[in-house]
Amino acid sequence: MGVVLERLISCGINVPDALIEFSSPSCLIRGPSDTGKSYIRDCLWYLLGGDKIPKEIPESKGYDTLLLQFSDIVGQQYTIKRSLFGGDISLYSSTIEEVSNESLVAENLGDLFVRLSGAEGKQLLRSKSKKGGVTGGDLRHWSLISQPAMISEEPTSGAPTSQTQRKASFSLFLTGKDDSSFVLDPSKDEKVRIKALLESTEENIKRIQSEIPEENSRDEIEDAILKLNDALALLDEEQKVRSTELREVRGSLKEKNSSINKIISRLSQSEAMVSRLSLLDSKYSSDLERLLSVGDTVAIFDSLEVSPCLLCGTSIEEQVDRRFLDSKTIQSYRDAALAEARKIEKLREGLLHALEVEKEAVDDLKDQYRSISMDLECIENQEKYIVERSQHEVSENPSELAERKSDYLSQLRFFDELERLQNEHSRLLGLIPEKRSKPIKRHADSDSKSVGEMVLEILHQWGFKEIETASLESNECDVKIDGRPRLSYGAGKRGIFLSATIVALMQHAISRGYPHLGVVVLDSPIKSYSDPENISDVTTSPNVLRNSFYKWLANREEGGQVIVLENEPILQDTSSILNPIEFSGSLEEGRFGFYPSL
Repeated sequence: MGVVLERLISCGINVPDALIEFSSPSCLIRGPSDTGKSYIRDCLWYLLGGDKIPKEIPESKGYDTLLLQFSDIVGQQYTIKRSLFGGDISLYSSTIEEVSNESLVAENLGDLFVRLSGAEGKQLLRSKSKKGGVTGGDLRHWSLISQPAMISEEPTSGAPTSQTQRKASFSLFLTGKDDSSFVLDPSKDEKVRIKALLESTEENIKRIQSEIPEENSRDEIEDAILKLNDALALLDEEQKVRSTELREVRGSLKEKNSSINKIISRLSQSEAMVSRLSLLDSKYSSDLERLLSVGDTVAIFDSLEVSPCLLCGTSIEEQVDRRFLDSKTIQSYRDAALAEARKIEKLREGLLHALEVEKEAVDDLKDQYRSISMDLECIENQEKYIVERSQHEVSENPSELAERKSDYLSQLRFFDELERLQNEHSRLLGLIPEKRSKPIKRHADSDSKSVGEMVLEILHQWGFKEIETASLESNECDVKIDGRPRLSYGAGKRGIFLSATIVALMQHAISRGYPHLGVVVLDSPIKSYSDPENISDVTTSPNVLRNSFYKWLANREEGGQVIVLENEPILQDTSSILNPIEFSGSLEEGRFGFYPSL
């Protein structure tokens, strides 16, 4: 994981490029004060996403653009371009010479560095009530160490407002573990909301308690409900038995009613048939009487003497056709009437038979009706008996039992609601942190020990042979040297010990595969130690430190890139190995500084 810085260029119109080519794994840029060494560190901070624009120096007049070329661990090269006067950052997936619109990268610079450092997706505490992803600022803070930070007496985690996040990122580089598992404290707004919920819950608890009868406990109500359930179950069983009997009786009632309805229907039909047949028989009798009267009349007419009209004296022969007075004709009338009468008598014989059959059917249906009516009355009495018996057998009114059970269940629901509210009250109380919340502790003993051992080894390589112990205090993001906190030492040693810690942290993270930018920039790590003002703090010769430090830098093979900006002179033998970038600060000798002096 990590990146390698390759080239830094400042350019402008009608001015020569100011170029720094960073070597790896170690790079030394050395020269006197006011030659632009700290300015280089400020440019790197600015190009890696910082907001602070590098301060304007006389040599920078005419320059307007900064470019930084770097590569990732697989060799992919990128270029960052940014105006010296502020504004947005342009990112390209190419070398400085090949920068073009075609190589422009849409990815945010901070996101790119987080991804290349191996910290993508990691969550850090930004406060005790907020989490967020790793930022470019987290990477810069623990990689680009300014000269004032070297000798500062302030904590390494920075300003109080950012200490939680800086400590979290330090722990991530140290242990490889993020803060995703941390339970957050509620925010200020959340605390107000929780307080309001607590007050509402307390009011509801008081209301529920007032609804619960004092004489009844939850156990008593549950026991009463069980007894009511048993009584209702017994009544239900009895009801089922009675229902079975009633179903059978009412089945019989249904069957009898169906039968009696059928009989009534058939009886109605038979009675209607008897009525119609009787009416037809009356008609036949009337016709017979009429025919017999006709025959008798003809016979009487035939026996009368013929005489003229009493009024006019006209003879009968003169009034009607003589043929009508013939005895044969008269006899034919009598024969026809007799034949019709015999025919009607024949028909009447069949009619009387049918009428007799229907009358018998009516009598039979009436007998059946009376029989079924008696059976129906018996079954109705049986039904009435079962219903009356059930009313006498039930000792409790089911409606009253159900009502009592409903009352008890309502009381039980009050107990359930009270229990829920009390649990919710306890939960809400648990969400409110203690006034003095416990400090955040991360378990990093093994990793802290490893970094402490690396710090001690580095300090020994730098000439501090007298130091016996170095231990990393992970919660403070700092070291103790021989049992003393680093900040308790003088300015010179504070800078040396901090430099060793920052380098050891990077080497540890890279060796373990933990997230880290993979670059450390140290601005004047040994200058303060050699300063005559700090002579009281010196235990190892400044010359020994200087020569040992440069020798270590020239020969280091551990992972990561270390870039040192320093004033102190270097031995020729070491310089030939390290091949530092030298600033002379002079117009006559070598390179003046970062910017050529115009």
